[in-house]
Amino acid sequence: MVAPTNVRIPEDVDSELRRLARDDAASKSSIIVQALTEWVKTRQHPLIHFVSPVPGERRASLVGGPEVWSVAEVWLQHEPAQRTVQAMCEATGLRGDQVEAALAYWAANREEIDDLVERIHEAQEREYAAWSARQALVNA
Repeated sequence: MVAPTNVRIPEDVDSELRRLARDDAASKSSIIVQALTEWVKTRQHPLIHFVSPVPGERRASLVGGPEVWSVAEVWLQHEPAQRTVQAMCEATGLRGDQVEAALAYWAANREEIDDLVERIHEAQEREYAAWSARQALVNA
């Protein structure tokens, strides 16, 4: 459901919004919704911010650390009995508060992070298949 809201935006900010929308081939409304969504999430999860590792995609990341999906990936690689903050700190080099922040964000945004992990796995599989095919040419 969409809730319409009337907001007065200063001209200089509106001008910048129009430029960003044009550069991203997006609507001004979608830029505002993205910004507000990220702002709300960073208020809920203070050690999280958002990065654009690839054009057109925004991802949750620990401030001064890796993207949240990569912490989730390491968590899932551990056996359930070994999934502890301490084990994560040892495996990643992160501080306990960073691990806790990533896990809290993942728990609150499970679909977002799980989908990203799945997409990254699929991309890795495609890249490995392409590399294997090239190696077959080298070894032919």
